Amino acid sequence: DIGKDDFLGKAVIEIHEIYKAKDFMNKWIPLEKCESGQILISARFIPAKKINRSIGHIALAVHKAKKIEKKNMLKKADPYVLIKLGKEEHKSETVNNSQRPSWNFGAEFDIKESSPRQISIEVFDEDIGNDANIGNITIDMDTIIKKKTIENVWTKLENCKSGEVLISAKFTPSLVVDVNEEDISNSTINMEKEVIIKEIETKKEQTTSLDKPKQVVTEQSYLELKNPDGHDIEFVDPIYCDDEYVVVEKNSKNWFLVVSSLANLPINVNLVPFKQTSDTSSAIFLYPLPRGGFHNIKRVVHSGKGLKKCGYEKDCVLRAGEPYQFWTDTQGKNFNLGNLKTETFGPDKSWVVYKEEHFKPQDYIEVTLSSDENGPEFNGPISLYDRLNVEAA
Repeated sequence: DIGKDDFLGKAVIEIHEIYKAKDFMNKWIPLEKCESGQILISARFIPAKKINRSIGHIALAVHKAKKIEKKNMLKKADPYVLIKLGKEEHKSETVNNSQRPSWNFGAEFDIKESSPRQISIEVFDEDIGNDANIGNITIDMDTIIKKKTIENVWTKLENCKSGEVLISAKFTPSLVVDVNEEDISNSTINMEKEVIIKEIETKKEQTTSLDKPKQVVTEQSYLELKNPDGHDIEFVDPIYCDDEYVVVEKNSKNWFLVVSSLANLPINVNLVPFKQTSDTSSAIFLYPLPRGGFHNIKRVVHSGKGLKKCGYEKDCVLRAGEPYQFWTDTQGKNFNLGNLKTETFGPDKSWVVYKEEHFKPQDYIEVTLSSDENGPEFNGPISLYDRLNVEAA
């Protein structure tokens, strides 16, 4: 107001209530020192040491909408969709003159402990001057995290007369492990000497060829070398390891490399599709990336090739360093797109290109991986965000 703003009420929130509740989501709090009124708040307690810790990665796709509200009586809507998480937002292309727009629009978010816990999807009617809001929905992030994958779910728009959107989502967790915060006190070991400080006792479960061995280390051990350039290399035996996690004792080093004395071990791999962002008719580049963290995908995105992830990861198990022939079928014909080879370390040097002549009008790519020694070893589809609508040559 001009002059002095009117006091309408206040709300008091006890910090210890948030601490006890951990998640204080969408709570109506009555206003005090006024006749009526409430405010809707959300709060979350996060320990300081975990505030920037990564939880994982969410890929969200809004495929299309139907029965959206017609705001303008003279013409149909020109709708676009806006996906937001906190201050981060992604806007789709506008579909002109349609009450059943198809966007096939994807957005990706890195999720931290401090990230907001709700993703909003808003649909707007593009217009000169002011775009009209024609509906929105709010998705609880915890729902996506618990379900891991949501595929092709119709969801009603809110704050409008009618309308639904078709959405999909996938959550990929980060491999973050909390261990003892105390540093390890080590003595410096010369380059010429390799000294094992403690003996380790390991217990390995005997498994069949289809099972994956687990190793439990009952005592911690390490050895340390001195590099010629003066930097220490410390070899650490894990406290625990299985097919997904490795737990090591925390010290002053901020990264480590997991190695094996055996070559060509089977490893978990994701087949990931990418497209060039600057070219709408770009071919699709398919990379075999080690599973276990979104950083492998980020490495490709930030490689300087202008690539962006355009579909969901397809998991499989391949032997490290071994070439596999990549086959795909379309219109009853098989195509060999070349060889793929998965490495566990170093730059990404292996990929195949899914060119225009292999496109077919559906939203997945059929894949068969075959080795010279064993023949076909993997078969399955790779789902895409965008529907492939290029005619086969």
